[in-house]
Amino acid sequence: MIKYKILKYAFAIWVILWFFFTVRELFIKDNLRNYKILLSRSLEGKRSYVTGDSFYEFLTFCKNNMPEGAIYGLSILEEGFDRSIYKRRANYYLYPDMERDEPDFILVYDEPNVKRAGYRMFAKLKGNRYILKRTK
Repeated sequence: MIKYKILKYAFAIWVILWFFFTVRELFIKDNLRNYKILLSRSLEGKRSYVTGDSFYEFLTFCKNNMPEGAIYGLSILEEGFDRSIYKRRANYYLYPDMERDEPDFILVYDEPNVKRAGYRMFAKLKGNRYILKRTK
């Protein structure tokens, strides 16, 4: 009998916490708009929204233009953003291609100076976005 009372209280506490966290996520953190947007988009649209439309377009371009299993490096100049987030998103999206220190390809995102010693232009997307390939 005591077990059931404890279970009732535990369940009630769980429901209250669930309600609190849901309200916090949707209304206090103002994520309701994001959820509405994600519900109305296709899978590719969701990936684009979460990654950032411009960066997602660049990653799609790179995935379509680099050979399978390529070793790449990522060069990003954008100010005010945490570059590690871009690197994690690129690693996730470009998998199984791998990021290394000695890359065969350098993915240049929003950087006007594309000259790198030992690399040549491989492909160009609009703006300051390029793929450079190592010269052998």
